[in-house]
Order: sequence, then structure tokens, then C-alpha cells
Amino acid sequence: MTRIKAFDGYIVKAEWAQEIVSPAYDSVSPEQRRIFAETNPKNYLNTMRLLEDFPAEGRPTADELLHLNKSNLDRLLSGEYYRRFKQSCLFIYQLTTGDHVQTGLVCEVGIEEYEKGHMRKHENTRSDKETLLANYQKVVGVSSSPICLTYAQSDSIDRYIAKLVQSPPEIEFTSEDGVFQEVWRIESESAQQKLAGLFEPIEVTYLTDGHHRAASGQRYAEAMRTEHGNHGDEPYNQLLVALFPDNQLNLLPFHRCVRDSAGLDVNGIIRALSASFEVTEPEDPSSFQPSGHGEFGMFVNDTWYRLRVKPERVNSSDPVNSLDVTILQDLILGPILEIRDMRSDPRLDYIAGISGEEGIRQKCHEGWDVVFTCYATSIRQLMDIADADALMPPKSTYFDPKPRSGIFVRLK
Repeated sequence: MTRIKAFDGYIVKAEWAQEIVSPAYDSVSPEQRRIFAETNPKNYLNTMRLLEDFPAEGRPTADELLHLNKSNLDRLLSGEYYRRFKQSCLFIYQLTTGDHVQTGLVCEVGIEEYEKGHMRKHENTRSDKETLLANYQKVVGVSSSPICLTYAQSDSIDRYIAKLVQSPPEIEFTSEDGVFQEVWRIESESAQQKLAGLFEPIEVTYLTDGHHRAASGQRYAEAMRTEHGNHGDEPYNQLLVALFPDNQLNLLPFHRCVRDSAGLDVNGIIRALSASFEVTEPEDPSSFQPSGHGEFGMFVNDTWYRLRVKPERVNSSDPVNSLDVTILQDLILGPILEIRDMRSDPRLDYIAGISGEEGIRQKCHEGWDVVFTCYATSIRQLMDIADADALMPPKSTYFDPKPRSGIFVRLK
């Protein structure tokens, strides 16, 4: 059962949205974030700075940075950029890029759903990052980046949300990367109750983006319960989430790039691959992207190759081992290119599918020897793995577009 709740806080004013709302956080490097924050002092990114955004010399301490983020937040909220909504509200949030449209509900969901496994995950989290985000919540005191959840599509929810968005949106703007975003505020108590009733039959939801935010939210809630008690309805016992139906999400792959091919030249790599893959050159060796599961592209020496895994080399009964990214690791990166640790090996890096072929060629120009392209993981694969209480390898999914930070500011 998914219990949604309205919440109170702040919302960016429509006339300031384009300037205030943060870019997609994981689409920019630390250096790019630093430059963007310094040249856009009003942008919400200035309330979420990380130590790595600053040059080593003159870098603030972790505590100083938290208070700098808090100061920047107070400046934004006390100015002309946000309005406080005292009546608890729900929000419909729609993102459009090209022909793709996804419409979600922004609300609170109790942390107990995460604790009881009703909000299912598919990725591991790092303890150090959980601590960092929990400290951020304690010092800065807000949630402003909705955790993304998906659920099995419901015709009744779709119909009612479609009815609610027939009115003009409160906010509409296009972000710097071309994503058109619209927000509708749901103040009506009857409409809120109707939505709550429609979501109650949803037995489980699935984390698509925000695993560390969910885990740190639990850690923060545990600390606050010790200090202030636990009745279940306190703000620290809630997570700010955006719920999207599973049939509206757009999944892109994460590609792998390798520096230093373990002493193998192109012919040596192809010979090693032949034990597990059919290796061919596509009709156009200057451009290739996989067209289905079990197919990979390999870009090396400015030439593309098509790799198709031999069926007998795949354990199709195991939801994790049958993932394309697992096949790539188990049959190529590990045994052939000697990359054992997908999280920390400096010879391995990742390219989000949104970067396209231009991003792949740029990586090669930067000195990466080989790029392997993957077919996107499906939402069904994600759900099967989460239902099995299993975990995906790092960088298995990339959802685009993603909700942005700084539209909603919910007090903790």
C-alpha cells in the first residue's frame, strides 16, 4: 500500500524558475558545477555544493561548506524567488523532451515504506555518501530533490491526473538542456483525497533515482527519532518523492570505456572475444549502436564492431547475470581486459547514453582505448531484480529526463 501525503514548504516563483532551478546534477563534472555556480549565483545549485567542486587550495571544511549551503539557501528563500505555501499541497510535475512526456506526482511518502521493503531498491549505497547527505539534512534542513519512484501503471491514476492537468500550470519553463517542465499545484482537499485513494492499491514502488537520498533519509530519521521521538507523522519520517508510472520512463544505457587494453591490440581483443561472442563489422563501421539485449558495440581505433553474445554463455534464468552490463563485465572486462572492480578501477569509466556518439568519440580523443556500448536495461529487468531483493552492478541504468532540484523546497 502506497500512502501519499501532501506537504508544505516553498515553491519557486514562475518568473524565476528558469534561472533558479538546478541543472541535472549528475550531467556535469565538479569543475563544470563550480563554474556554473559561480556564474549563476541565484541558481539553486549554490545550496548543494560539494567539497570536490572547489579547488584543493582554499577548499572549505565539510562543516564550513554545510553552513555555506545553508546561508545560500536562506538567501534564496528570504528573497523574491520563492513563495511559501502554508496549506499542504500535492503537485503534478510533467517533463517533456522531444516526443517523450512523463507526468508524475510530487508528494511525501513515509520512510517506513522504505524500511519495510515496500519501496524497493536495485543499487547499493556508500556509507560515506549517506553520512554526507544525512548531515546536509540536519544542517541545511530541507529536501529539494525528489527521490524518483516508479510503479505499475494504473489507468485510473492516469485518467485522474490527465483531468487535473487540463488547467493552466502554475509554472512552466524550459531548462538549459531543452527539457520543458510544468507544475500544477493540487490544493483541493477532495482532489488530494482522491489521489490518495487511487495510490493506496499500489503495493510496491521502485527506486529509479535517489538511492543515496533514500538511505540517508532513513539515517537522518533514525537520528531524529532518538532526539525527538517517533510518532510516524513527523517531517523527518517522510521522504519527498516524485512518482512516475513505469510505462512513461525513458531508460538509457551507461556505456563502458577502458584505458589500457591489458596489452592486447585489436586483433588480440577480437580473438579473445570469439570464445563468447560473434564478432562482425556492421554495414557502416563508422557508426553503430546495439539494437537489442545481448548485443554490444565496440569502438576501437576509430572503427565499430558488433558483438553478439552466444546464447549458451548467458544464464537467462538469473535476473542479474542476464543483464547486458553483467555479461559485459563477466565475459569481457574481467577475463579479457583484467578489470575486476567496477567501482574503483581507474582504467574503467562510464558514458551516459544521453551523450550519444559524440560523447563516445570525445572519450577516445581523451585517451580511452576502447568503448563498449550497451543496450538499455528495461524497466521490467529493474523491477525483477528489485523484487528478488538483488542488486544491479554500478551504472546499470540512466533515466532521462530527471526531476530537478529547487522547484520544491520542503522543510525537514
